[in-house]
Amino acid sequence: EDALFFYKEDTKKSLESYIEKLKSVVFQAKLGTVYDKTLRIENLSSNIIDLLNLQQDKEDTKRAAKLCKADLVTGMVFELQGIMGREYARVSGENEAICEAIFEHYLPRFAGDILPKTNAGIALSIADKLDSIAGFFAIGIQPTGSQDPYALRRQALGVLNILMDSKLDISLKELVELALNNYSNLEFNKEEVVNSIMEFFKERI
Repeated sequence: EDALFFYKEDTKKSLESYIEKLKSVVFQAKLGTVYDKTLRIENLSSNIIDLLNLQQDKEDTKRAAKLCKADLVTGMVFELQGIMGREYARVSGENEAICEAIFEHYLPRFAGDILPKTNAGIALSIADKLDSIAGFFAIGIQPTGSQDPYALRRQALGVLNILMDSKLDISLKELVELALNNYSNLEFNKEEVVNSIMEFFKERI
């Protein structure tokens, strides 16, 4: 009954109407809000689509990027982020490619999980994970020993698994540089951070 109540309340409004609330949800103190993160994901996923020459998927990718975190401020989410985003997008009348990309951008969620299969989902998932890795490395937060509070190792493995599974002809280093370009408001040595991130990925491999 509780779940049904939240579902009915959440679907009284379109998924897009929740985006504004993301401006008040902090992603990380130095890296801005979740809304700021969605803007970076939109930009980076568009870059990925361009690099892969998948222009036919660009509009759906940008739309999905805009909506991908909106379900985080709905009543229903709890541990269902992405899943509820997909369902609410359907109820809001978004096309199936956008709905699926919203769900897929969280994939893989754990070791052995399914991987995104749609072009938009692949672009969003890589963009979301690389944005987090780039941002945290830029402000000097890296996993140490067994400490990895932001799950950066899992996100790096996710990116690698997607790239290998999809056999994408794309430069990881170029993607890292593009992700860091979205943090022009921060002060850091770009070359050093790029090298650190690439070493981090090599260790995961």
